[in-house]
Amino acid sequence: MKTKVDFSRYESMYDTFDKGHDRQHMEGVRKFALKLAEKYCPDKIEVVYVSATLHDIGLSISREEHERHGYEIIKEDKNIKDAYSEENFNLILEGIREHRASSGHPTSTVAKIVSDADKAYGDMYVNFKRAYEYNLQKDPKAKHNEILRRAAAHLNLKFNNGGTGTRLYFEESSKRVLGNYKPIIQAYERKDYKRMEEILNYQN
Repeated sequence: MKTKVDFSRYESMYDTFDKGHDRQHMEGVRKFALKLAEKYCPDKIEVVYVSATLHDIGLSISREEHERHGYEIIKEDKNIKDAYSEENFNLILEGIREHRASSGHPTSTVAKIVSDADKAYGDMYVNFKRAYEYNLQKDPKAKHNEILRRAAAHLNLKFNNGGTGTRLYFEESSKRVLGNYKPIIQAYERKDYKRMEEILNYQN
C-alpha cells in the first residue's frame, strides 16, 4: 500500500526479531487487519495498515513492555506525526500500545482490529515451539513429556475458555483463533503426547 510515509526502516526491524515476531508475522497481521478494516472501518484502512506495520517495533528495545516501547518510539517520530491528522496519529498510537493480549485494552475500532489481527494470525506451531523451548530452558532436567505438557498448558490457558488470547472483538477473529489452536488444545485435553510431539516437530 502506498502510504504518506516510507515505513521500510521500521519494517526492516522485524528481520532481527524472533520467528514469532518476524517480518512474516508482521505481514500476516497486517494482511488480516486490512481484511477486517475493509469491513469495519473502510475510511481508516491506511491508519490500520500503519498501526499493524508498527505494532511490534518496541521489541527492538525489549520484549517486556514492547507495546509501550513501540508507542514511545512512534510518538516521537515527527515525520509520521506531521503526515497524519491528530486523530489518525492517535489511532495509530493506540493500535500499537493496546495490541498485546495480556495487557491491551483497545477502545477504538482501529486498535481492536490490530489487537485481533495479532492474536488471530498467530502460528500454533511457532508458538508451541517457543513455549516448549522456554520451559526447557527454565527446567532442563524435566522429562520431555512434562515439557510438552507445560507448553501445551500455556497455549490452552491463553487460547481456551476465556484466556487472554480469546479476548477478541470480531467474529472473523474468533473463528480463526479457534481453527488455529484447536489441535493443541485437543491434544492437551486428551493428554495426547504423540500429537504434541507431531506439532512440536512440524516443519512449515
